[in-house]
Amino acid sequence: MKNPIYSASPSGSQQSGPSQTKSRLGLGIVIGLIIGLVIAGIPAAYFYMNYSSLNSKYTTLESNYASLQSQYSSLQSQYSSLQSQYSSLQSNYSSLNSQYSSLQSKYSSLNSQYSSLQSQYSSLQSQYSSLNSQYSSLQSIASLSQTETLVNSQTISQPAGAYTSYTFNINYAGYITVDVLSSTVYNITVVIKGTSSNGISYSSGPITIGSSGTVSYPVLPGTVQVEIGNSYFFSGATETVTITYTY
Repeated sequence: MKNPIYSASPSGSQQSGPSQTKSRLGLGIVIGLIIGLVIAGIPAAYFYMNYSSLNSKYTTLESNYASLQSQYSSLQSQYSSLQSQYSSLQSNYSSLNSQYSSLQSKYSSLNSQYSSLQSQYSSLQSQYSSLNSQYSSLQSIASLSQTETLVNSQTISQPAGAYTSYTFNINYAGYITVDVLSSTVYNITVVIKGTSSNGISYSSGPITIGSSGTVSYPVLPGTVQVEIGNSYFFSGATETVTITYTY
């Protein structure tokens, strides 16, 4: 029995058979695969390019992140350094403030002492001036350069044989001077006597000076008496006298 599929055509050419069908089927599959690959390659290329762009951006971001991380670490280090400096300055400030308070207290104390010393100085200056004045006075007394008028040109009168007495209290050793400026008689006598503060008695005795003259006699601190007498027994007398005390 003949297979009708492989029967020849009348023109002598080969008829379509199973091998041609397989060839056509394989060719269609290849063409379909190529078309599928082409169609599938478009999104793959798109995704590949997008991936490359995203990967580049990721790399850039990663680099930026690393740079920022480095900057952050540097700023963190600077912050720690500044924090340490701040703590040190705060400690120094506290120490200086404490020293300032201490110095302020010392200043107040010294200022108070200065005011006290200034007051003492003023007091001592006053005492010095007073003592210096006393010293000058005592030096003047020691050199007998101070003079005090006890009676100044006083006119006195006595009957015959009488006398006029003056009593003085003196503080320093010196001398008394009796100056009879004028008299109506020629036999005027002067007596200078006294008792010192420690009980020593002394006297010049009667000194006749006529109608005028001067008598000086040393005296001691205490009581001094000066007697000016009219020794003329026949008439009264009038005298003008001055008594001075030199010490």
